[in-house]
Amino acid sequence: MKSSRGILCSAVLLIALLAPQCFAEDWLYTVRKGDTIWGLSHKYLKDPLKFQEIQKYNNVKLDRQLPPGVTLKFPMEYLKFAPAEVSVSAINGEAYFVRRGVRATLNKAHKLVLGDILVTNKNSSVALLFADGSELLLGESSELIFDVQTKWGETGMVDSRVRLMQGSAEGRVEHLRGPGANFEVQTPSAVATVRGTEFRVRLDKEDDGIVFNEVNEGTVSVQLHENKESVKEGYGLITSAKLPLAKPKELLAEPKLVNPRSKYLGHPVTLTWQPIDEAKSYQVELFKDKALTTLVHKAQVSSHQVSLPEVNLGEYSLRLRAIDKDGLQGLNTIHHFTISPVPRSPQLKAFDEQYIAGQPLEFSWEESVSATQYRWQLAKDRQFRNIVTQQELKNNTHQLPEGLPAGTYYWRVAAGNIHGFGQYSTLKRFDVKRPKPPELSLSDKTITTEDTLTVDWQAVPLAEQYLWQVSSDETFSNIVSEGKSQTSHLVLEELPESELYIRVAAHGPYNQGRFSETKSVVVEPEGNGKTAFGIGSILLFILIL
Repeated sequence: MKSSRGILCSAVLLIALLAPQCFAEDWLYTVRKGDTIWGLSHKYLKDPLKFQEIQKYNNVKLDRQLPPGVTLKFPMEYLKFAPAEVSVSAINGEAYFVRRGVRATLNKAHKLVLGDILVTNKNSSVALLFADGSELLLGESSELIFDVQTKWGETGMVDSRVRLMQGSAEGRVEHLRGPGANFEVQTPSAVATVRGTEFRVRLDKEDDGIVFNEVNEGTVSVQLHENKESVKEGYGLITSAKLPLAKPKELLAEPKLVNPRSKYLGHPVTLTWQPIDEAKSYQVELFKDKALTTLVHKAQVSSHQVSLPEVNLGEYSLRLRAIDKDGLQGLNTIHHFTISPVPRSPQLKAFDEQYIAGQPLEFSWEESVSATQYRWQLAKDRQFRNIVTQQELKNNTHQLPEGLPAGTYYWRVAAGNIHGFGQYSTLKRFDVKRPKPPELSLSDKTITTEDTLTVDWQAVPLAEQYLWQVSSDETFSNIVSEGKSQTSHLVLEELPESELYIRVAAHGPYNQGRFSETKSVVVEPEGNGKTAFGIGSILLFILIL
């Protein structure tokens, strides 16, 4: 007898767990043209023959004369109900589910039902679609148990209750109508009841007893033990199984992107936003769709800039939010954009940093896959506002045979095809300097009018010839002699008696009129009177003797 009673109690308990809760409220239906209680009872009731009770319950005398717009009440316990299924709308990475102890790899054809356990691997996510149109994105390294999945016939009411055992989940829940509609997420420390909103639930990686609840839109009711808190739009709440229920905290504002583009010309794609003072870091998520269900990249960065990984070309959505010191993630900024099918930025080949004015230059870079043309740019500034020259080329080299004037320059290259040009390469800087003026050396510092003076200097790069000048004054306003030389060697003869000044200038590209330092030489008369006097004195001495 005791055994029979135990089995009976167990059966009753099982039925109570599987069946929907009984509600004191009624399901309300607005009458449309042509509706009858008889027809509505066949459509919505478990027992259509209870139509007479529904008619009495609503004080309706003439069933076939129901005016449109009238509201009818249906007791919840009369309505049809059946197990509901959850569809898989997107899978990123790898996930599996466990049903009655059997593990299987998840694919989009599977339907998840009451009792199933869904698990995602690292760097993976699964987008779920519930029977009422609500959506849930299960994050990486997460585990979700489907506790209740009940559909109330064709009323549109769905009772969905899940348990998040680890990881994270975020949802967009349809506005729930009727007393039988429910969407509930239970965690180790609290229960979040949602009625038409956008929310996130995330378990702490180090302690799954700590749960982060964040609301982007609508309101979520969070219950911890016997206490409840209403978390409104723009607020978050951290719950802990070991601590009393705290008060909601305002979330950080959505980051504002700086000059966001709707179209990026190939890689790299870099996004920048205005920093938020209270932000400890930022959560960056890249999706392959506008619905934000296919997650392809996720990262946390401490700066207010991120360079996205090299993903396939096409349309993407970026979701960005700030994270405060307590770990609560703020409001979302969402940006939709396209990465156009243009070639990647070329890789520039090695290039010297120093050149001489007029020296021929050759620029080269690695060929880009799918590139049919290149755009080469040369500028005087890093921002390329002052462009010196620009060329569109078929080959991956470009030459400047005549070189450049002295100055600092920057160059870069973009690869293009029929879709346009992609991002420019990293720039390279180089300096062009004028050659040093000649450095003179004289064979003597003092000579006579009968002597020759040899002048030498170091050859100047790219010099075509040299202009030399001899002057009787340092300002070279009184030129004694001048000429041109094809070599760096000069012999001067028959110089006048004086202190003379000599200089040389190299003549070549971008190098005219730059004279060397001045050298001086003293030219004395032949013998300077000393030699004649000496000989005369000797002859006179001989005669006296």
